[in-house]
Parts: sequence; structure tokens; C-alpha cells
Amino acid sequence: MKKVLLTALAAATITVASAQNSAVNSAIMNQKNGTLDKAVTNIDQAIEHKKTKDKAKTWFTRGTIYQDLIGHPVYGNLANEKTPEIVMESYNKTIELDGKDGEYGKQVPARLEMLYGVFLNTAVDHHNNQEWAPAITNYEKALQAKPGDTLALKYGAYAAVNQQDYKKALNFLDELVKTGQADEEAYQTQIQILQQTEASDDQVMAALEAGLKAHPNSAYLMQQELRYYLKNDRGAEALTKLEKAIAADPNNASLHAVLGNLQEKNNDLEGATKSYKKAIELDPKSFDAYYNLAVLEFNKGVNVSKKAEKMDYATYQKRGKSIEADANKHFQASIPYFEKALEIQPDDQSTLRNLFTVYTRLGRKADAERINKKLK
Repeated sequence: MKKVLLTALAAATITVASAQNSAVNSAIMNQKNGTLDKAVTNIDQAIEHKKTKDKAKTWFTRGTIYQDLIGHPVYGNLANEKTPEIVMESYNKTIELDGKDGEYGKQVPARLEMLYGVFLNTAVDHHNNQEWAPAITNYEKALQAKPGDTLALKYGAYAAVNQQDYKKALNFLDELVKTGQADEEAYQTQIQILQQTEASDDQVMAALEAGLKAHPNSAYLMQQELRYYLKNDRGAEALTKLEKAIAADPNNASLHAVLGNLQEKNNDLEGATKSYKKAIELDPKSFDAYYNLAVLEFNKGVNVSKKAEKMDYATYQKRGKSIEADANKHFQASIPYFEKALEIQPDDQSTLRNLFTVYTRLGRKADAERINKKLK
């Protein structure tokens, strides 16, 4: 009697297991036949049953079926925003159960590459049509299939910038930097976003340091780092950085203009004059170089004039006019540079104010009045 009972139980167990294995096989057959709705029903049943839920074959099959739903001309409506998560969950579980070298585990990378391609191509289509929100969504899905992919990270960041979602753009860029494959343009974008979102100087300088470590000859990154050194009164470090920047990009007029400014701050007026003139030689439309050179000459005139102001009456009667004449030479020397700067930027108010001052000081009333009409 006991023997008969055990045989009956065994038969019952075999029947149940076979039924569930049949659900997986039916899912595979329906998938091959193109009836994905039935395949989904079959595999959802199998994934819940205790006899098949821990089988690599079940999870791999689930992944392939749900993956086939994405973009399907007939059954695509069965997919939703959670479908990629289901696919990823299925393949991850396959690897967990079967290992990377198992019968099903070794098939996962190729399936993920296919999934990545679908999402990346969809993202690019939306990107080219300037449909930023769906482009970002599909870049994110591509990254689920291929974590750390530099294309999805870089262009996901650009899409987020166009969407004005700067937080998300920085997240993309931070992940791109972690890959060690961020190009110079990516670092430039990161710096510009940090500056636009009013990040702290420490945050910007940390990003600049990382960028220059990856791209030590980037003139743009050097210029930006120099700007923050100057802003924080770290002149000696700034000079070292600037010399490296000029060595990397000797024909960059902006760098020579900045060097002149730094030399001027260090009271090296002769060096500053040479640097400003070098900048003008390299770029005849360098507003900063012309303006700074004009201010340098003007300030020289002011400093000379102060000597006369400190004299007593008797001393001034003897030497004052000579000193004032020397001062006026510098004021006169500043005019061509101010005028050239104004030619480059006709509405610059600082240039107009300075020209009005120097014209007035030299007694050129008509010119002073002409400039005064342009002042706001």
C-alpha cells in the first residue's frame, strides 16, 4: 500500500514539473512563431512557479521575450517604461544562476549589445530632431544595457544641457569622467555648467584640476584655472600655470593679454607692455590687450602727476610743469589704444568713460563732448 502511494506521489510530482517546463517551452515556441502576447503569458507563469523560477533558462527566455517586445510592429504596445528594467533584471538573474560561462549566461552579452543598440539609435533619432526629453530617456536606457558607455554619457549630457536640466547633465558628465575617457570638450562643458549654476570656486577648481590631469595641454582649461587663481590672489601659482599655458599655445593672444595683466599686478610694467603688444601682434582685434595697454599708460600718467600734486608751491614753480608734461605724454600715449579698443567694441562704457577723462585732462573739449554724448 505504501509502495503504491509513493508511486502515485512521484507520478504527480513529475506531472507538475513537466507542466511548468512545458510553460517555458511553450513560451519559446510562441516567441519563435511570433505570437509574443502568448509567449509573455507563458513565461510570466513560469517565472512565478517554484519549479522553474530558479532556472537560468526561464530567466533568459523571459529576457529575450520582453526584449523582443521593444519596438515590435505588432506587440510593441505591450512594452512600457519598465520593460528595459525587466529585461535587465532577467539577464542579471541569468548570470547569477548560470555564471558568465554557462549555456545561457554566455549568451547575455550579445543580447545586451542588441538592446543597447536599439536604445542608442532611438536616442540619436530624438536628439537629431531636438526632442530632448525622449532622447535623454533613451540614453539612460542605453546605459542600463551598457553601463559606462561613453557615447550615451556624452550625448546624454548635451541633450540635458539643451533641455536646461543642468543637474542631469552634470550627472552624465561625472559618470563620463569616471570612465577615464572624457574628451576635452566634455570637460569644457562641465566647467561651463558649473560656472552657469554658480558652483563654488572649490568645485570649479576641482573639476579644472581633473580636466588638466586628463588633458594637460588644454589652453581653455589652463585659462579658466588661471582665472580662478587670479580671483583668489594666488599670483605666483597663476604665473607658473600661465607660462605652461603659453608654452602649450604660444599663438594664443588671450594668454599673452592675461600674462600682461598678471605682470601689471606684480608691478612689472615693462613686461606687461611687451605682453599686451604681443597679444595685439597675434590678434589685431584683441580688445582686452588694447584696453589694458591704454589703462597701463593712463595709470603711468596718473602716478607721474601725483608727484607734482605732492610738491609745495616753490618746488612746483621750478619742476611742476616739467612733471605735468611728462604725465601728459603718458595720457596722450593711452589715447590711440583707447580709441582702438572703442573701435573694436563701440559701446563699451568703461572705454568711453576713460576716453572722456583723458580728453578732458588734455583740454580736448570737442573730443570730450563727442564721447560724452555716447555715455549712458
